[in-house]
Amino acid sequence: MTEIEAVPQARTRESTRRLLEAFFAAPVNDAWPDMAEQYEWADRTRPLVDIVLDRMDLPLVLPSLKKSLDRFFIYVVVDKREDVALTAELIKAFAGPSYLVHASMEYPVQLDPRVEAERILLESMRPAAVFRLGAAPVPKQRGRLTDAAHLMLRVLAKRPTRTWQVIKPTGRLLAEFDAALAAGGEASSAAILDQLRDNGGLDASNLAYLTIKRFNRLGKDVEIQTLPRLADVIRQEPPTPVREALLESLYFSAIEDHLMAGDLDAAIQVLRDTGTHLDELLNGSLRFRSTGALTIAVLAGLVRGDHILLKHAKAELQSLGQIDELPAVVRTELLSRLEDGSPDTAIATEPHPVMSSWGELVAAMSDQPLAVRKVLRESAWREWPSPAQNDEEIASLLDDLGDEAAEQAWSAVGAFLEATGYDDPADRSAHSFILNALTHNRFKPGDLLVIQALLSITLRGAPNADHYERLLREIGSESDRWAAPERASTVLDIVDSLVLSACPDEAARQQLGYRLLTPLSRHAERLDVADLSFARVLDGELGLGLSWQTEQDDELAQSEAWQSADVNLLLYSLDEKVLKRVTEQLNSVAPNVRVTASSDHVGSPRLRQWVQSADLVVLITRCAKHAATGFISAHTNSEKIAYVDGSGSASLLRTTLAELRRRYG
Repeated sequence: MTEIEAVPQARTRESTRRLLEAFFAAPVNDAWPDMAEQYEWADRTRPLVDIVLDRMDLPLVLPSLKKSLDRFFIYVVVDKREDVALTAELIKAFAGPSYLVHASMEYPVQLDPRVEAERILLESMRPAAVFRLGAAPVPKQRGRLTDAAHLMLRVLAKRPTRTWQVIKPTGRLLAEFDAALAAGGEASSAAILDQLRDNGGLDASNLAYLTIKRFNRLGKDVEIQTLPRLADVIRQEPPTPVREALLESLYFSAIEDHLMAGDLDAAIQVLRDTGTHLDELLNGSLRFRSTGALTIAVLAGLVRGDHILLKHAKAELQSLGQIDELPAVVRTELLSRLEDGSPDTAIATEPHPVMSSWGELVAAMSDQPLAVRKVLRESAWREWPSPAQNDEEIASLLDDLGDEAAEQAWSAVGAFLEATGYDDPADRSAHSFILNALTHNRFKPGDLLVIQALLSITLRGAPNADHYERLLREIGSESDRWAAPERASTVLDIVDSLVLSACPDEAARQQLGYRLLTPLSRHAERLDVADLSFARVLDGELGLGLSWQTEQDDELAQSEAWQSADVNLLLYSLDEKVLKRVTEQLNSVAPNVRVTASSDHVGSPRLRQWVQSADLVVLITRCAKHAATGFISAHTNSEKIAYVDGSGSASLLRTTLAELRRRYG
């Protein structure tokens, strides 16, 4: 099933009983073979079974032991999408890194039908999500994990059954989705998309648009091209960014390799065979920003002999300064066709946009909400000058907004992050958006990713001592509401941003570092191994002297077999400081892993070679050009790619170590 189609299946007591009988059948599962009363470990597993049979509203918690393979997992099976995020938080709270050696407590997993226990789950039910929890391969740790799972279920069973849930407004969720996606929140954006599906506030077409937008950001071009009912989505005149994403996905998944090899005829033939919906996608404005999408437009013009389309595409490429980025065979043919004496047909002019700058957009927040939504929906801001050019004006306008307009302004923060990027810091405006988040209590996981990205922008603007001290004091003032072990990676990303940036006030930096790291230090036993290791590094660099000792250090170290694995690893981010930082950490903890770091903005022969030789590719998508992410996805197996939920050093390090453990531990 696809991301759009998946629908969880309701569970009954009878279907649960049948599932349990199959799951614990011998020799599939040695945790409680055939659920025999006299089995030596029956008392360890029976309480878990009794609770889930008594309460259909609770997640299934199922231990699985294979003695012959020395393999032990506890599966936590969730029926309803709206319970997935809550279950993830509960797993962290009750088990966390104290008892888990894998990062499986964070995100649901894809079940493997080759594993008997997982095949039974797939065949017996259609869950919303499954978490696979693994303990260190020692009896004591497995027992602790089982006890923690039992405690979690007992607590949930005592919770009163509730028949209501708070539904967040669709507009707010859309703003959070865009912001999380722009901040590199791969998992956070997926969770918000699930909430939008469950709320029922969007029709199937708009949900498909969001799925396409997310896949486009991740470079998942094949997935876009194989979405169900894609023809119906295209016929409904999707907005310009969606049309561009669809054209890009066609380019990277089917056309690019032929053009890179100089075979224009083969590319055109593939376009004839696969480009069924080009008429709909190229109907309307060609205000695309990606070379991939505009290359498809040029090829379509060549196939049709459509000089108006060719002129439109050439004009866009020239205005973007991307004419030289066209594949050589396409560029040569385009210029040849337009200089062969064909009639000089005039290009129809597009209507002038309602707004033409970020200042105008923010000024319209109070009294033109519909116009603002249209600009954001069509990504018209991509044609404007960078926010950095009018930074003071934009910041002043943001600071003067009332509560309702400030809520509207947050819907633009994702677009702001994309427009600002890494190289052009609109630091005053970023600071104003941070104040917006703090004032309106935006402390959800996706919001914190955005705050970290905004902080990086502000710090790259080299604020003076007064501005720096005020910014850090404001962030620290509410930190007791969100700085906690379950947000460790984001907290560490924020502290790392401070360490990597220029510091005009050392006392202010130390004070915020202390406020953010102290809650983690107090609960160090709940931190993931990667977070714990990096927290110690940051503490040493800031000279804080906090304690990071845990009882599990020695036991967890026994399971680190991946450290000696022979692995080619490629890290990708546009932030070179983060890449350097994480490479240094990996060289220290996993000296046998060969690390290559890339911040290339577009595909190249060098990047292709790195991608194809890598055993694992870990991507930060924050501000990443699709020409790079799409290029990477097109030249390697998707199973080799892992996406980071965040954009800082801690998030990249945690994801990388988790993937190394999962694949080679």
